[in-house]
Amino acid sequence: MKKAVYVGSFDPVTKGHLWIIKEGSRLFDELVVAVGTNPDKEYTFSLEERVYMLQTATRDISDVRVDFFKNQFLVDYASSIGAHYILKGIRNEADYKSERTLENVNKDLNPNISTVFLMSPKEYAEISSSFIKGLVGLVGWEDVIDRYVPNAVYNKFLQKFNGMESKWNLLCQNISAQGNCEEIYKKLVTLYSEPNRSYHNLAHIAHSLREFQGVKLLAEHPEELEMVIWFHDAVYDTRAKDNEKKSAELAAICLKEMGMRNSFINNVAKMILATAHKKVPESRDARFLLDIDISNFGQSYGQFIEHNEEVREEYSWVGDNQFKEERKRIIQNFIDRPHIYSSNFFREKYECQARQNLTAYLKSLDE
Repeated sequence: MKKAVYVGSFDPVTKGHLWIIKEGSRLFDELVVAVGTNPDKEYTFSLEERVYMLQTATRDISDVRVDFFKNQFLVDYASSIGAHYILKGIRNEADYKSERTLENVNKDLNPNISTVFLMSPKEYAEISSSFIKGLVGLVGWEDVIDRYVPNAVYNKFLQKFNGMESKWNLLCQNISAQGNCEEIYKKLVTLYSEPNRSYHNLAHIAHSLREFQGVKLLAEHPEELEMVIWFHDAVYDTRAKDNEKKSAELAAICLKEMGMRNSFINNVAKMILATAHKKVPESRDARFLLDIDISNFGQSYGQFIEHNEEVREEYSWVGDNQFKEERKRIIQNFIDRPHIYSSNFFREKYECQARQNLTAYLKSLDE
């Protein structure tokens, strides 16, 4: 059996790392992805966070196991787990020169362990953990790093670096909100950071707000729609049947504290209730909201599957057969609709890809 180890600090894991891991899983019978630690190095994310992000990002890659090691030569660690190969990613000439030197040292230490180099494709050639962390703090960074890291990592960035606060503050300013908006923001962040949330978290809100920008000028009441996005999954318990109702009630309480007029509060609460997806709403803004809520259906198939894996984690208490049957029912319901999306804007943007994704996913559930 060919066993390899792929080591890095993974602070954080990037889509470039994931490409190496996926290729390595095809080349070897077993690939151990190990988080290395150096006591003299300062990390952005703790060892526990880095291991968790790796485990989450690689959960759907077969024959991959996540591990960690401390204060140990790489070849000694590889030997201790029975690996005869070290996998290395090469992005450029500088990487090759430094890794070639390390390979020679490793050969001196243990000639029985070989190094395998993989060249990163051009779309990942310039991506590094340091580069991504260097983007934090620049205007709009939270909308940029999403393209370079897995969803679980993106969510961690939003939590650690308060990536959503500027968007919340601008909305509160636009609606002339009163009261302690900062405390309400902290409450929302706490709710969306609950450990049971793998998909319905801050990353989901960030993605939804990004989709909202596309219809902001088309919305009848854009501030109400934007506020709904912030609150629509604030209360989320996969065992409960009244999440939308409780989220609407929470929104009403918070918006009253912010001094909003009754019509604003009622409209927000009504749209939150519509996210149960029981029927096509009449108002344009509510249709936009429902389409934003399922915009992930129209992403690339890889992203669509990643989001479905995250939803599965949220329902980890449900058995596989029961989850599959319920998921099949929900997916079939969307496929049977004349249109998956309620608005022309999102039909033109995502309808075709969404129908392909849902059909392929439904077929995979039957295999």
